[in-house]
This record gives sequence, structure tokens and C-alpha cells, in this order.
Amino acid sequence: MKNFPVFVFPVSLEFYLSARHTHKQLLTVYNPYDFSVNFKVLCTAPNKFTVIDPEGLIAPQSCIDIVVRYTQPSVLHCNTTEKFRITMYDRNTQQALGKRDIPTKLLEGEPINPTLESLGDSFHPLSSRVTPQKQAEEHMHVKCNHLHHREHQPVNVVAVAVSICCIAALLLPTQPETVVESQFPEWLHIGSNLKLVFSFVLGLVSMLVLRP
Repeated sequence: MKNFPVFVFPVSLEFYLSARHTHKQLLTVYNPYDFSVNFKVLCTAPNKFTVIDPEGLIAPQSCIDIVVRYTQPSVLHCNTTEKFRITMYDRNTQQALGKRDIPTKLLEGEPINPTLESLGDSFHPLSSRVTPQKQAEEHMHVKCNHLHHREHQPVNVVAVAVSICCIAALLLPTQPETVVESQFPEWLHIGSNLKLVFSFVLGLVSMLVLRP
């Protein structure tokens, strides 16, 4: 067997005896490689679980979800650790590439909701009390700072220089498709496609300079 890492989430499963919604869970198997792989799921206690599609194919850089059901939840099975083994195989040679064991356990009771846990103290949200005059002063302060920032915003010298160059290029005569006499030197003529490029750049720079 080769030693390719097998990526599975979550790394363990916990089922709760009194919470029926936990008796069905998902295992997500990832294939980060650039080739397809086959997979197979084995279990140390197949009489306690059912697995939908325990074998299959995972496309390159893809993942699949494996549905695991705890079919025989019982007090006698609580706190006993079982394991699922997920093995990846080469699609062509069927040689094992790697494996990953996922421990599972059936626990008594129900899962604890962290949001409902209490630390012994009672916390309440605070409301800010601001007088109307204070609100007006804060609003005016923010508005003044905004105007001050706009007044002192430096002009983008590079953008202005690029705009001037583009305008100058657009004022040059267009190079004709056929050879004709012109009063301007031939090196001053530019193609129509190049003028389209200068027009596009001028539009972008204008948006940059004129934006608030």
C-alpha cells in the first residue's frame, strides 16, 4: 500500500442515544489529487451501522458525502468506540493508495448546545444613550472630516500624465490602409487599432481621476 494522505471530515463521529437527529451523519471524503480514485468503507461493527454507497469513485479535485446511520442505538452500546476505515484505491490498478480510520462513539443523553451554556453570570446588551445635541455634533464632525479629506486629496499626477499622452496620441493622424500622400511624416501616423487602445486607457484614467 502506498502512503497517500486520505482527507476526511469530520475526523470522528459522535452519536447521542437520546437525540435521534444525530443517528444520521455525514462523512465527507476529499480527493485533492489530479486523478480519479476509488474508495471503500469498512467498519468494525457492521451490525450497528448502515452506510449508503460504501464504495464508489471520486473525481479529481472533488469530494463526496457518505451517509452513516446508527441502526441499533442502545444503552449497552454507549461509550464503546467503533471505527470506520476509508481506503482509497488506484482506479486502474486497484492498488491501495492510503487509508484513514474514523473513530465513532455512542454517548448517553443529548449533545450540549454551546450557545445555551451558562457561565454563572447574567450578561445583557448595553444601549448607548446619546443626547440629540451630541448626535448633531458627531454628525457635523464626520461631515467636516469627509470634506477636509476631499479638499486635501492629492491629484494623481501619474493619471494626469497618462491622460495627456493618450489625448496627444489620439490627435495624431490615422495611418491609412492604402499608401497616400500626407503632409505629416509617416512616423507620426498610428493605426486605428492603436487609437482604440489609447481611447480605452483614456476612459479608465478619466474614471480614476473624476471619481469622488
